[in-house]
Amino acid sequence: MTPSVLAISVPVGDHVTRKIFGFSVNVDDLFAVVLAGLIIVALGVALRARVTSGVPGKLQLAFETIVGAVENQVRSTMGERGLFVIPLAVTLFVFILICNWLEMLPTTWPGHHQIIPAPTGDINLTAALAVLVILLVHFTWVWKSGFRSYVSHYFKPNALFFPINVVEEIAKPLTLALRLFGNIFAGGIMLVLIADMPAKFILPIPVLDFVWKLFDGLFVGPVQAFIFTLLTILYFDSAIAGGH
Repeated sequence: MTPSVLAISVPVGDHVTRKIFGFSVNVDDLFAVVLAGLIIVALGVALRARVTSGVPGKLQLAFETIVGAVENQVRSTMGERGLFVIPLAVTLFVFILICNWLEMLPTTWPGHHQIIPAPTGDINLTAALAVLVILLVHFTWVWKSGFRSYVSHYFKPNALFFPINVVEEIAKPLTLALRLFGNIFAGGIMLVLIADMPAKFILPIPVLDFVWKLFDGLFVGPVQAFIFTLLTILYFDSAIAGGH
């Protein structure tokens, strides 16, 4: 007798795609990124209208908490010389956090599990963010230490380490992108698996879906935004220190 094999097809990474100038574009991710940007702009406008030197409101308090936490991290890591990194670090943290939280929205579409997915679950976005950060890091290295110092760090402690140092620099954007993508993408896979569970489980599927979204959004989302921001600060610290 041939043992029966249970094959379950779980769709992962499905997107609404369109051809734009010959390129295949994930429309749902693009919409999610634009939505995250609009949310940040709306929060900024609301904060500007309500900002006060007196008792801060909830929005101002939340923003001051984020800026204060990032500033403390920058000061403890880079000192006063790294204060210029704070605007970039805060922007990255808030943008990634909102992108991660978009998956908590109860949006569905026939044939797709999320009409507004977390765009950080798409390697295209995380790779773009990682490349942006690394390019700025290398530019800062040349700006602060000079081109000769930048080139010489590839040959330290001696010329034999040149290929190792090159691989290390190439690995930085890869690991930065894949770490964020992998964790958020894994959260999306869990939602797909929960949706495909048989109805015999104790908790109804909508309850399981809500519980996982809550955990993924309130715990995994902020942690991954923090890790990306922290690594950005550390990379800039290396650039300012000249690799030491």
